[in-house]
Formats: sequence, structure tokens, C-alpha cells
Amino acid sequence: MMMRFSIIHQSCVASALIAGLFASQKESSVKVLELFSEYHSSNKEFSAEVRNQIADFKNREKIETGALTSFLRELYPNFGEALRVAGDDPEKGIEALELISKNKDPFLAAEGSYYLSRVLLSEGLFEKALPHLSNVRNEWSGHSLRGGESLYYEGVCYSNMLQRTAASDALNEFIESYPNSSPRLIGAAKDLIASLERVHRGSIDDVAGHMEFSRRKLDLTEVGEGTQVAQSKIVEMLDALIEMAEEQEKPPPPNPNSSESQTQGQGGNPSSKPDNGKNNNKQGNPNAQNAPRVVRRVRGAAESAWDDLRKRDRGTDALGALKSKYPARYRLLVDQYYRSVQGGAKDKSE
Repeated sequence: MMMRFSIIHQSCVASALIAGLFASQKESSVKVLELFSEYHSSNKEFSAEVRNQIADFKNREKIETGALTSFLRELYPNFGEALRVAGDDPEKGIEALELISKNKDPFLAAEGSYYLSRVLLSEGLFEKALPHLSNVRNEWSGHSLRGGESLYYEGVCYSNMLQRTAASDALNEFIESYPNSSPRLIGAAKDLIASLERVHRGSIDDVAGHMEFSRRKLDLTEVGEGTQVAQSKIVEMLDALIEMAEEQEKPPPPNPNSSESQTQGQGGNPSSKPDNGKNNNKQGNPNAQNAPRVVRRVRGAAESAWDDLRKRDRGTDALGALKSKYPARYRLLVDQYYRSVQGGAKDKSE
């Protein structure tokens, strides 16, 4: 009975907390709308009709995060044009939205920064998107309805930058602090948190994450210290995975107690003797490969090859060397990674 009462009590407390967060989120949004009306009260373009529309938004049960966008597009035609350009040409759109983000109107600057960060995200420029998302949540927190979304996208940025702890912290804070956000974003945040928790240091998922980070940096022609560190980690983790996989795929040692009976059963046929273990491998493990020529990696030589990944000849040599010692189930991943890197490098060199 006491346990049941405790569970009911905890449920009531949780419901009260969630209700409080919903109310707080609504109150914060109402304040932003009121400040928006007050700030633009002297603007001739800010008509009575627009005021009435904003008043209608304040009375709604849920205030949409994009409620101010349409008003700002009407007040500032260049903002609407910048959004249109960003959809057609992201590079030019980034330039246009950067100007918008510096506008003296804090509401316009906040909305421009949010959309600028979204374009940067779509282009894989996560490091450049972060400061703009931070501005929306901090500098312009009282002038924007995009605080929750900005926090979510901060988590996305950190995840793609391999800063997984920071990513989980941001995403968990988003879920806890903005329960009234879009169910789509909340669901995506939970999925991303789950995927981050599944990644173990040195696992194949961890390797894939570092490969994607390195590929993105090379596509952006950023071959600085951060990229080189990521590449070094890739080599170390691949070495560990290769060694572990090779140990797992070795055939079990023969049982000395059963060797005589096996020889008698085979009738002493010399052709049945295991000369190199190939037949045993195929029978015991149908997925086992013929033992490849093991290429031992010399630390200094490997590092010099990785220092200039964009050179196609070195990249091809590295690909062949790694594939020759790789278990079959990892070869496709390595092949895709190297070919994407070398392909991108070739395009840039031409």
C-alpha cells in the first residue's frame, strides 16, 4: 500500500513539474510577443491589423516558435529576400543572413541568426553555426521564440563535432526545459541521445563517427590540428579493431587428445593433413577469409601518409594496405571512407 502511495505521489509531483514548465514556457513566449509589439509601436508599417494578430497569438494555448517570422518578413522585405536566396543558393544566403543577424532590431537579429545557423548546419558548418545559436539563447533570449529549437540544434552541432557529452547535455536540457516544443524535435532529440549512448569508445560506430568528421573537414579543406587528431584516432581504433577481429577469426587450437583417433579415421591419408589451416577455416567458419598478407604499420611511415591524405597516390597505397589486413565485414566501411576522401581531394586539386 505504501509503495503504491509513493508511486502515485511521484506521478503527481512529475505532472505538476511538467505543468509548471508548460506554463513557464507559455509565459516567456507571451512576454516576447508583448515586447515585440512595444518595440515596433512607432513603426508606420506596424499596422493595427498586425497588433490584433499578435494579440490573437498571445491568447492561444500554444504559441508557435515561428509566430514572429511572418511579421518580420512584412516589416523587413530584405529579410524575406534573404530567406528566399538561402533556399536557392546557400552560399549567397549565408552572406545575406549574416547582414540580417547584425541588424539593430533585436527581434530581426535573433530570427536572422536562427535561420543563418540552420543554413550553416545544412552545409555541414557546425562550428560556425554554434555562436549564432548561442546568441539566440543568450543575447536575444528575451527577443526570440527560438530558444528551445536553438538548444536542440546546439546538441546536433556538438554531436557532429564528436563532443558527445556536450551534445547529450544540450539535448537533455532541451527535452526537460521545453516540453511544449514540437513533438518531432523532442522525438529526434531522444533518438539522438539514444544513439550517442550506444557509441562505445573504440567501437566500429566510434570509428565511423571519426571517419565522417574527418571526411567533412577535408571536404571543407580544413586540414588543421583537429582534423589530424581525428585521423590519428581513426588509425588507432582501426588497429585495435583489426587485432580484435583477427583474434576472433583464428581457428581453435587442435585437441591433442583427439588427434590420434582423427588420424586413424582418415586412414593416414596425407592429403587430409591440415597444411595451412585453410580447409579448417572454411569448414569451421564459412565467413572466414584466406589468410591475407599482413601489412605491419610502421608508426612514422603511417603518420607521414596521413599528413597528406589529399594526395591520391598515397591515399591509394593506404587503402590497399588496410584492406589487405581487414576482416571482410569492415572492408566496405574503409573502402567507402577512403574513396570519399580521395574523390573529394581529386575534385579540389583539379
